[in-house]
Order: sequence, then structure tokens, then C-alpha cells
Amino acid sequence: MKYNVNIDLGAVLNGVNGHVMAAALPTISQVIRAVAVETAYRWKDGVAKAHLWEGEKQPYIESIRWMMLGEFSALVSSDYELASDIETGRPARDMKKVLNTSMKVRVAKHGKHAGQRYLLIPFRHQIPGNFALGQAMPAEVYKKAKQLDASTVTGTGVRLSGTGAMGMKSRAPITVPQQSYKWGGRLPAGLSAKLKDHHATDIHNGMVRFKTSAGGGKSSTYLTFRVMGEWSSGWISPAKPGLYLAKKVTDDIAQTVPRVFGEAIKRLK
Repeated sequence: MKYNVNIDLGAVLNGVNGHVMAAALPTISQVIRAVAVETAYRWKDGVAKAHLWEGEKQPYIESIRWMMLGEFSALVSSDYELASDIETGRPARDMKKVLNTSMKVRVAKHGKHAGQRYLLIPFRHQIPGNFALGQAMPAEVYKKAKQLDASTVTGTGVRLSGTGAMGMKSRAPITVPQQSYKWGGRLPAGLSAKLKDHHATDIHNGMVRFKTSAGGGKSSTYLTFRVMGEWSSGWISPAKPGLYLAKKVTDDIAQTVPRVFGEAIKRLK
């Protein structure tokens, strides 16, 4: 399903003398192409600047495309599955429903939750000064985090999916990728305030540092991991209002396009 933006240029062309219109056709086609290119650019720019999770932002930007449907018709659209939700809003949802569909689900083997499904959810935290991808951690938290002994990935392999699903052809248990780690230091609780009063802890509790340096560069990624289990309370994503990024673009473009077309046609009279 595509999410489209439309601009009606009928009012601009109505009443134009037939001879002038015939002479203007190549110019009109060029202007329509330029409008489509500009619309796509502004739409992408709006998404890039919006307060969105990185995992939504980049796929949305990459999905926005324009195409000429004919000499005098263009389409700017996105086939990103969450485009409509981002644009017009989304209701509250229970994120634990992913336990019913994710092949990466695990099953607790011990303790009071034995036999119940869960997932380990990673959260990436931005450093001060890197605001483009989301809210940064406080400077004092970052000061302590960058001093942590680094955690490292020591190997990759596979494990059985906690779903117990079997391959359609092989009839063998399905496996999913798995990484093994050597853990370094972790931040303690209490370095930042809880986001909500009902939260069990602050979002930086347990943060680890992974080196991501390449060549002579020095960089790190900061992550926390949280357990989403069948037994977990919370994990309800609140309703979010629409950002109407595409509408803002089309409203703006619609204000300038008639003037551009009018000036182009006047030069041909």
C-alpha cells in the first residue's frame, strides 16, 4: 500500500488560451518534473528532521520516490509500511504482541517464569552533540559511560528459536542467529532520573560500551538491554499523533507552484 502526496494544478491551467497552452506544453512538463523532484526532496528532509526512532526514519526516507506517469503527470509516494501511521497517527499498542510473531523469541528455563517467552530488546543511546538521531544522554552520564571497559562480541552462531517452529521443507527445528559477548563495565542505577514514576529504573542503568572504531578512528556505541517477557508489565506504546510531514510539504508546494506555472505561461504569451 502506497502513501501518496497530491497537488492539484487544474486551477492554474484553466482558462489558458489554447494556442498558449500548446506552446507551453514542454514547459509545463518540465515544471511538473521539477515539482515532483522538489516535493520528494522536501518530504525526505522533513522526515530526516522529525523526532522519529532511527529504525523508522531511515527506511521511511529511503522509501520516498517520485516518478513521471506521463508527460504531464507525476507521482510522489512512499511504500513504507509505517508511513500512514507516522503521517496520520497511531493508536496505543501492546508491544508484547511481538512475542507471538518473532522467531528470535526465547523461553525461560529456570525460575518463576520458566516456560514463558521473552525477548532481549537493545536500546541505543546517543552521545551529547549527536542530536540528529534522537535525544542525547546527559553530559555527566556520558562522562562516566565513555570510561567503561568495553564489551566485545566474541563470536557468532545460531540457537534454536524459542517458538519451537519447524522448517516447512527440512522439518528440522528453526534456528536464529546468536552472538556471544565478553561483557565489560556497566553503569549503575541512579545516574539519571526515571523517565516515568512507574518505571523500575532509569534508562541508563546497566549501559555498556562497545568499541566501533575503524582504522585510526575512536568511536563507541552505547547500549542497554531490557527483557520483554510475557510476565512483564508495561511495554505499552502510547498513542502518537500524526506528524503530517507530507501534508506540510504539499501545503507549502501548493502555495508556490501556481506562481511558478503562471510566470512560465506569461513568458510564452
